[in-house]
Amino acid sequence: MNAAEIEELLTKLVQIPAPTGREQKRAEYITDWLKELGYHPFTDAAGNVIVEMKVQEGGYTVLMAHMDTVFEDVDISVVKNANILSAPGIGDDTCNAAFLMAVMKTLIGQKCRPLKNLLFVFDTGEEGLGNCRGTRQLMQDYKDKVDEVISFDLGSDAVCVKAVGSKRYRVTVTAPGGHSFHAFGQKGAIETAAEMIHEIYRIKPCEGTQTTYNVGMIEGGTSVNTIAQKCTFLAEVRSDDAQALQKIDEQLCNIFNSFNNAEGFAKVQISYELTGFRPTGNGVPEAAQKALADTAAEVICRYTGREPVRRSGSTDCNIPLSMGIPAVSFGGYRGGGAHTRQEWVDAGSFEEGYNILLAFIGKYFIWKD
Repeated sequence: MNAAEIEELLTKLVQIPAPTGREQKRAEYITDWLKELGYHPFTDAAGNVIVEMKVQEGGYTVLMAHMDTVFEDVDISVVKNANILSAPGIGDDTCNAAFLMAVMKTLIGQKCRPLKNLLFVFDTGEEGLGNCRGTRQLMQDYKDKVDEVISFDLGSDAVCVKAVGSKRYRVTVTAPGGHSFHAFGQKGAIETAAEMIHEIYRIKPCEGTQTTYNVGMIEGGTSVNTIAQKCTFLAEVRSDDAQALQKIDEQLCNIFNSFNNAEGFAKVQISYELTGFRPTGNGVPEAAQKALADTAAEVICRYTGREPVRRSGSTDCNIPLSMGIPAVSFGGYRGGGAHTRQEWVDAGSFEEGYNILLAFIGKYFIWKD
């Protein structure tokens, strides 16, 4: 497929809503598109669209791109200005999904034969509270049959080689509440939540690791003249080191627990629930992981002329990496503004992006002369 055809496919794909947990319409489109090419896709329990190519005994290489985006929009328009295409979700990860579809069209058109067992996967639930649902399902179904995983995510400027683990919580604060004048001085839910958040931001991350924390959402109260009876907030901790993640998670939970029945907070109740957990890597063979990352970097550099940065990240690769399975994540497009309404991709990168994926995936196939 040429750049114009990829642009047409991408424009169609991004206009099909696929918020996390509601990817069905996009999955149906991809399924029908693949069937027209001659593939035999199927859908698993998590809604992943899968094409399985089994040619021998042994394990599979997984080649995947996620279908979901962080946006709830049902009416998405693509704005084009010169070579720049803008739309919510157009880069992450719709552009790489379009590249993967384009490569699959080339492979079947050229009657290429796989050299080993392969799984082409368009997966669900990668973003946010989706908690890598699709990849978890895939790894559960195939268990010890996966040799390596390549997730086509991100742009062409980086290769994700290490998993950033995370834990996410929904914290609920309840209090008796009251009139802001007559019950002045009584601890309210918002005041308590504010004090808890203040304590969270006093945590000192572990040195020598990339460890972070954040409170990203807060809501509560009923009116300006009411001491709030209820307040909720969402908090997370992240780290690329398993021990550091455990330590900062313990510190966070200790803060939550310390406000229950604390002096001055006798009538305030704190509850919290784990809403998401992404593991860090665990026992991945270093040589195999480096070889996979080296191949990805070499292919990217070949077509862009730039050496990609190797970094940590939170992607679908977290799941196989936590199981000791080599996995990397990288993409083919140039763009920016991921997770914003101003997200954009450069159509001038479509040919090189397609070639990056084709070159990487092509090494798993026998090509006709």
